[in-house]
Amino acid sequence: MPVCATCHHRWTFRETLRAMYTLKPTMTCPNCRTEQHLTSASRKRGAFMPFLILLPMLANVFFDLNWLILFGGMATIAIAFNLIYPRLIELTDEEEPIW
Repeated sequence: MPVCATCHHRWTFRETLRAMYTLKPTMTCPNCRTEQHLTSASRKRGAFMPFLILLPMLANVFFDLNWLILFGGMATIAIAFNLIYPRLIELTDEEEPIW
C-alpha cells in the first residue's frame, strides 16, 4: 500500500482504489491532505498493466477461443489488476519525469 511522503500515513486499500480512479494526476493524502505524485516506476507499471487485458485476444488468434472464455479471461485480468496494482503504488512529494 502507498505511504504518504509527508506524514507517512499508510493508505488503506479502499483509499488507494478511490484515489486511483480519479481524473487528477495527483493523489491527495487522506490524512494530511497534501498532493502526492506517483513515482516514475509506479507510473511505468501502471501504464504497462492494462495491456495485459489484451492477452486473451492474442490467445484467441492462435487457439480460436469461445467468446465466453475470451471475455472471462479479460475480466479476470482486469479484476487481478485492481487487486494487485494498489499494492505496487509508491508516492513522492515531487513530480518525477517518467523517463
